[in-house]
Amino acid sequence: MTQPLSPIAPAVPLTHQSLPFPPLHGRAGFSGFPSPAQDYEPRTLDLNVRLIKNPTHTFYLTATGDSMEGWGIFDRDLLVVDRSLSPRLGHILVAMFDDELLIKRYALYRGTPHLCSAHPHYPPLPLEDNDCQVWGVVRAVIHEYLR
Repeated sequence: MTQPLSPIAPAVPLTHQSLPFPPLHGRAGFSGFPSPAQDYEPRTLDLNVRLIKNPTHTFYLTATGDSMEGWGIFDRDLLVVDRSLSPRLGHILVAMFDDELLIKRYALYRGTPHLCSAHPHYPPLPLEDNDCQVWGVVRAVIHEYLR
């Protein structure tokens, strides 16, 4: 008998707003004097550009539970999930497995494909003879230290 696996919170829609990026005050590896105009250059850090390679196939999802802590995914972490990627061994997937939405690593266990957690209390789930629909591959995890 397998224990119930972690549920997943609802997805968050994408936004296209750039975040402000702090100005650089030092430059490693450059010689000479910095330009006085550098302090006035507008710079932004756009996480959509950095983390989203296929915008029309990408969504955010909030993880819940402890089954993936060993692989750096903690309760309430924000996941960037790409539906356009083909799952490969070692990828972390979001999948509907027997009517339950899960976050698991796609791996071989005893020579056959399984969805595996990083927690010893959650056994590997065999993909053979089970209903499994992959929703996407986790491209990035955003972990907040202060909430």
